[in-house]
Amino acid sequence: MGESMKIERIDVRRYDLSLKEPFRIALGTMTSSSNILVKIFSEEHFGIGEGSPTLMITGDNQEGCLSFIESISPLLIGEELNLEVLYEKINSFRGMPAAKAALDIALYDLIGKQQSKPVYKLLGGYREKIETDITIGIDTPEEVRKKALEAISRGYRILKIKVEGDVERDFKRIEAISDLEVRIRIDANQGFTPKTAVRFIRRVREFDVEFIEQPVPYWDIDGLRYVKERSDIPIIADESVHSARDALNVVKCDAVDGINIKLMKCGGISDAVRIVHIAESAGIPCMVGCMLESRISLTAAAHLALAFKNIKYVDLDSHLFLKEDPVVGGMEIVEGMMTLPEKPGLGIAELNMGEKH
Repeated sequence: MGESMKIERIDVRRYDLSLKEPFRIALGTMTSSSNILVKIFSEEHFGIGEGSPTLMITGDNQEGCLSFIESISPLLIGEELNLEVLYEKINSFRGMPAAKAALDIALYDLIGKQQSKPVYKLLGGYREKIETDITIGIDTPEEVRKKALEAISRGYRILKIKVEGDVERDFKRIEAISDLEVRIRIDANQGFTPKTAVRFIRRVREFDVEFIEQPVPYWDIDGLRYVKERSDIPIIADESVHSARDALNVVKCDAVDGINIKLMKCGGISDAVRIVHIAESAGIPCMVGCMLESRISLTAAAHLALAFKNIKYVDLDSHLFLKEDPVVGGMEIVEGMMTLPEKPGLGIAELNMGEKH
């Protein structure tokens, strides 16, 4: 490769986002997201990536991510755009998955531009659109129904309902929307014990529930298997699977019916692809989800979702909860259907901060 295909510079800075209203899940309540923005430059182009650390889930934060990028950049500058070599360098250090994701996303954007192809076509190009759900945080049954009706009025046909781990209160949340013509997904964010999870599942199995996500603590793989073996509703792992090694572990233990991949957990597109292949080999589907990200990294996740047949479910909606969405271009959602522009790389045109991309 010529000089133009080498990394010449890496820039990183803070990228803070505020939510329209507090968002409550079983692990806590969030009002903002302290992210990072990364740009990787070659001679001709630059790629953009976003990291969205979530301390309660991934154990990293904004300061740590900034320091990681600044520390590792000298190892990457001057390298050719060979993904496997760069992946090895980035992942030679432990932790900081959101920082790694920002770098990895930026590299894919840059390589897509160098090759004049959208990232999803570089990866596999399986489909051109896919349906996403929209998430409703923990709230009263009345508010859950109100928000569900609002989502339906905007064309969404799949709802993901957050629950807290209280069988009776959570049952009432699901019951409140059970008569609506929607597909229901439930996300417990580790809120239940194995036995209370089974009790809850027996209460809600009369409703049309597509799956239940992460019912028990992330470390309790035996508990996941206990629930799966006693559930009529499919069980999806989220916080239990960060890396490809975690995916292999839950597969070997026969603990789940599917895996939720998040770029901020696994460190970017490269490891996400590894998880997709492990799950497909085991005969279980994947979902692509998100943290509190803007449409920069959501667009990267959308490229992943469109690329592979084994990605069956999508939960890419966090930009809808932001006070401001600074991204121009990238993924779009119309009545629940998610599409991407046919542009090289991620297809993000610019940010509303005076930055052309």
